[in-house]
Parts: sequence; C-alpha cells; structure tokens
Amino acid sequence: MTKNSIGAIFFLVFSCFYFYNVFNIKKMPGSQFEVMTASTFPFYIGVAGIVISILILILSIVKKDEDILSLSYLKTLDFKTTALFILAMIFYGFTIRTLGFIIATIIFLGIGFLILKERNLKRIFLISVGVSVGFYLILNNLLGVYIDPGMIFDSLAGGES
Repeated sequence: MTKNSIGAIFFLVFSCFYFYNVFNIKKMPGSQFEVMTASTFPFYIGVAGIVISILILILSIVKKDEDILSLSYLKTLDFKTTALFILAMIFYGFTIRTLGFIIATIIFLGIGFLILKERNLKRIFLISVGVSVGFYLILNNLLGVYIDPGMIFDSLAGGES
C-alpha cells in the first residue's frame, strides 16, 4: 500500500463517520423549511470529504505511486503535534457548550497557534478574536444559523441554560 492510499482510506473513514453524525445535529423548532440550518455546512463538508478521499484513493491506485509506506517515513512524521491538536479539539468539543462558540473558539485557536510554535501573543490574540467573532457574525447574522452563546453567557445574562 502507498502513503496516499492509506491516507485516503483514513480520510474516507473519518468523513463517513463525520457525515453520519451530521444527521444527529439538533435543529431549531420550525427550521425544517429554512434553506440554511445548523447541519447545512457540516453536510456539505462531509460530502466533500467523502468525494475527495475517494478521488485520492482512485488516483493513487491508477497512478500506482511508488511512495511505499515505510518505517523510515513514519519516523519523519510529527505525531506529537498531531496528538496535541487532537487533545485541543477534544477540549474544544467539551467546552463549547459551557463557554460558548466565541470564547471556546478563541481559546482553541490560541492553543493551536501555540502548538504550531507561534510566539507573537499580539498576533495570536488578534487573529483568534477576529476569526471567532467574524465567523459568529457571519453565521448568526448573515446566514441566520443560530449559535448557542453558551452557559456562561446565559448565566451572566440571567437566562436559562
């Protein structure tokens, strides 16, 4: 097996798992007739992941890559960074409900920049805040996708969680 075919198979399995879980996303009451819902983007991301991984798999079989997976190649991969990103994503998944989209995303992006060895804290802060607030405004105000502000915001605002 080649590197591309093994990577395509892993990406295909991940995309299928992701696509399967898109149908478990809760929708707002009365949103079944809306064009954009909370599951619209994840649905198309899942479909794109499946299509791309199948194309990579087909191309790796047709081209018959000579990049055979070897132990020396595996030693060159950065598993530590990958493991740290997986831990950061797990942290993000567990904290997004509590902290809300904006705060959890700012923390996740900041951790991601630190994992990638970016040391300019001003740049990390500005990009993390800008991306988080920008995506929130685009999704919530332009596309009409409801994003839960989080339990912290609800408790500060006096709402129910």
